[in-house]
Amino acid sequence: MQDPFVEDEEVAAWIVTYADLMSLLLVFFILLYSLSKLTEDTLVSALSSIQIALNSNGALTRLDPNLYSGGGTETIKPVDPQLATEADLTYSKEPIDEVEREHVNEIANDAANKFAGQNLESQVAVFEDGERITIRVDGASLFESGEADILWSGEPIFETLLQIFIRYPEYNISIKGHTDNIPINTARFPSNWELSAIRATTTLRYFLSEGIPPERMTATGYADVIPLVPNDTPEHRALNRRAEFVLERNKDNTE
Repeated sequence: MQDPFVEDEEVAAWIVTYADLMSLLLVFFILLYSLSKLTEDTLVSALSSIQIALNSNGALTRLDPNLYSGGGTETIKPVDPQLATEADLTYSKEPIDEVEREHVNEIANDAANKFAGQNLESQVAVFEDGERITIRVDGASLFESGEADILWSGEPIFETLLQIFIRYPEYNISIKGHTDNIPINTARFPSNWELSAIRATTTLRYFLSEGIPPERMTATGYADVIPLVPNDTPEHRALNRRAEFVLERNKDNTE
């Protein structure tokens, strides 16, 4: 007589296989249903985006997609990055307290004078943006090309920034790293995102070691997505390689 336990095991194995098959069929029909809801334009855009990514040596979609589309007739052209303008840096869109505006103006003038006193005005620019102060530093003054180690020549800039940060403790500091659009692909920096982020965090760690409280600071890398000018000449790319320090009053720490 056949062992009933063996029969039960065979039946159980058959059920598992059948359940797997049903699950795969369910997923397949869900996929078909989802595709049926796509418009032609959406489907073309999705397929073209995949096509560019698979044929552009790392999905460098900022390159001309017509050259990296593998011969496709439909390609997605990258949206031109929004350029920052001086108007964006000097005029606020929100109502501003006049007392705060005057205080921001005093800080901006004080910062500009400090850099001028160190003969750093060719490397550093100071802007007012409503209730914020933006201190923009030429990237070549702080870092070697493709590197994130602070140059010794950048010490005077960092020392002057440190004086400003210490003098105005009620202001938080947002550290922003920016690059040009030339791709980088090294073991340490697979892309400009990593390069800009590590430069920003390296800068943050410098000021942290000098006693600036960590809760006052943030560090963000923006790669090449916020250029000041188009990356169409070496001079313009040099302008876009920069570090920015945005000072804004801590609203939770005001009297």
